[in-house]
Amino acid sequence: MTTVEERLQALRQQMQRHRIDAYIVYGTDPHQSEYVPAHWRQRHWLTGFHGSAGTAVVTQTEAALWTDSRYYLEAEAALAGTPFRLQRSDEPQTPGIPAFLRERLSAGARVGSAAETLSLQQYRSLRRELEPYDIVLTPADDLVAAVWPERPALPSAPVYAFSAERAGLTRAEKLAHLRAELGRIGADALLVTALDEIAWLLNLRGADVPYNPVALAYLIVKPESAELFIDAEKLPPELGEELCADGVSCLGYHEIAQAASALGSPQAPGSSEAGGSPQARVTVAAAPEQINMRLVQALPNEVRLLEHASPVARFKAVKNPRELTQLRACMVKDGAVMVSFLFWVTTAHENRPVSELSAAAYLRELRAAQPEFVEESFAPISAFGPHGAVVHYSADEQSDLALEPDGLYLVDSGGQYLDGTTDITRTVAIGEPGERMRTEYTAVLQAHIALASLSFPYGTTGTQLDAVARSVLWRRHCTYGHGTGHGVGFFLNVHEGPQRLSPRYNGVALEPGMVVSNEPGLYRAGAYGIRLENLVAVRADRENSFGSFLCFETLTLCPFDRRLIDPAMLNAEERDWLNRYHSRVYEALQPHLSPPQRVWLAEQTAAL
Repeated sequence: MTTVEERLQALRQQMQRHRIDAYIVYGTDPHQSEYVPAHWRQRHWLTGFHGSAGTAVVTQTEAALWTDSRYYLEAEAALAGTPFRLQRSDEPQTPGIPAFLRERLSAGARVGSAAETLSLQQYRSLRRELEPYDIVLTPADDLVAAVWPERPALPSAPVYAFSAERAGLTRAEKLAHLRAELGRIGADALLVTALDEIAWLLNLRGADVPYNPVALAYLIVKPESAELFIDAEKLPPELGEELCADGVSCLGYHEIAQAASALGSPQAPGSSEAGGSPQARVTVAAAPEQINMRLVQALPNEVRLLEHASPVARFKAVKNPRELTQLRACMVKDGAVMVSFLFWVTTAHENRPVSELSAAAYLRELRAAQPEFVEESFAPISAFGPHGAVVHYSADEQSDLALEPDGLYLVDSGGQYLDGTTDITRTVAIGEPGERMRTEYTAVLQAHIALASLSFPYGTTGTQLDAVARSVLWRRHCTYGHGTGHGVGFFLNVHEGPQRLSPRYNGVALEPGMVVSNEPGLYRAGAYGIRLENLVAVRADRENSFGSFLCFETLTLCPFDRRLIDPAMLNAEERDWLNRYHSRVYEALQPHLSPPQRVWLAEQTAAL
């Protein structure tokens, strides 16, 4: 099936066979991952849209795709000429998926979605909105997979140990900490489905998912043991022995449903043994936004499902001193890479042509030459001129633009190193910038500084801090359609929770040791985009009669483009922050640069 129309027709035939009136296709996998292996890119295969956020809905007469403002322009291009209509989910007039279905389906209709990729939270929310209209939501078989003739196989990359020296804690220490938490919340077992949580907890890394050093697996943790569900061929024998020594037994990846169905058996911790109370029940904890409906359906009736935010996510988010020490060193080499790249990209056009694709390729070469580099942390956004306004733009042979005067070039990129994960965005002028470019760049820089220099009370959430940066642009009647910041893993996923800086409510308070991005932006459709991103670590600031205060330590080391800064717009505090930051950048990076690069960096970081 080579066209979207043919794929839709095949899917609708499956829907008729299963008596399903509407079918929802999520862009995730059984682990609710943001980035997914090719095996689970059903939504991409069906619609042609490959952004990381998006949900497709198909009825017998209509097809639609919901995505957020980061992907509007990309989705428009991908869906052009297909039966799919774009639904702009961040716009108030756009109906949500439940409203869309209610308007098109009559009482008694059945809505299906693959149980394996439908989370308990999604299922419950959808069912609550559809039930009053007598519309039934059914966790179903994967109907897209049934019509996907050349579906890629499951990935089979080997798994390897991540040393305790790197991780800062041993596997046994992490498991002991987790078991103490399970006792506190009253759980007999924890079902872990998020791939980065399993990798962090067991000090493992893999290569099953592009840009994320994780392996496909499930994990059940009990008071005295743990079971890792992973394909056996991925585990070297010596690693299996290490896991066994720490009380972790290994079973096949597809054995998870059977194991879940056995959690209520008499052998399970907390269940009724011979002579024990027959009323005793096993309590299994799982995060409702992570556990999929296939596993929920597998749990026996005698199991009590304790819906609880994953303790592993919170433990992982707070980086330990060893992780932070390595990350600071990692930022030096990655900063030197970025300076080498920006020096090249702002001068190379004078002697040779540079395009979005060639620039991204050169940046990868620079990173790959660094010690302990493993891979990029996400597909780089290398965007010149109007492409910079496409928040998650991805250059290809058809769209590739030359970097020519006079315009703005936005590059958002990062690396996965054994000593840390990086994510940085810089916008630079190619040629001579216009006055509006300088004004708006400086406004974004002011928003960045407002957050970077903030002191805030303990207990503050990311939703509150998002407004601090955004309000600087609001005063100019501007805003941006993405969050101000996201959590970042340590040689793990470049996007991690539970913390984030976003206008969408997030009740997670920031804690010392958490690493988040600081990335306000401004986008002029058809003209240019501006985004300035550093990674920052939360740390203690001071205590006084008003309580304990926290602040941010900026980790990323790379200059901002002086040609785009209007000094007259900066107040004394902003100027002081920028001068101190640039002085620190120069001192840290100059020993790692060539003489011409060092001269360029000195010019870029000279005090205003």
